[in-house]
Amino acid sequence: MHVSNEFLASFAPHPNPLPKGERGLVCDVLEALLNVFSTQEHFMSDPAMIHPSADVQSPHIGARTRVWQYVVILEGARIGEDVNICSHCFIENDVEVGSRSTIKSGVQLWDGIRIEDDVFIGPNATFTNDPFPRSRVRPAAFLQTRVCKGASIGANATILPGITIGESAMVGAGAVVTKSVPPFAIVVGSPARIVGYVDASSS
Repeated sequence: MHVSNEFLASFAPHPNPLPKGERGLVCDVLEALLNVFSTQEHFMSDPAMIHPSADVQSPHIGARTRVWQYVVILEGARIGEDVNICSHCFIENDVEVGSRSTIKSGVQLWDGIRIEDDVFIGPNATFTNDPFPRSRVRPAAFLQTRVCKGASIGANATILPGITIGESAMVGAGAVVTKSVPPFAIVVGSPARIVGYVDASSS
């Protein structure tokens, strides 16, 4: 809910208020509402935008985040502020997405995925969380995969479980990442290999 400053100002105390017993129930209720809105900061923040076709079960969606058509976000997921989650994405329970990140269409984030702030994930990039998957066999714990602050993952890249994509690293489109990527490294190919480094001063 967003309450404008103009709305709150309209309920500012009168310089010569009536005694409490003469104001009536309506005035008392309005004063109580004013106290609630002016003291609870979360009522004043900009709300997330959730498209009507999205199925968002998590209560942990940050301010100004945009969730587009046919996105599914399960109850345990935690999404930061100013995130853009494009259509046809799926986010499982044990997932964290940092603020100002972009998740393009067709991305699935499974249990154990950690996306830090300012990350870009291109369309149809694929994450995995089980190195030896079998139908109806669930491991005791899924491997954690981390994409660090400012990193970018190109379209259709595949990220194997349990690795870390370092800060500001870049993964080329279609790359198959089988081991951790150092900070600022640029990796391409299958299996992905380092072909250069991003200039840290300009990233």
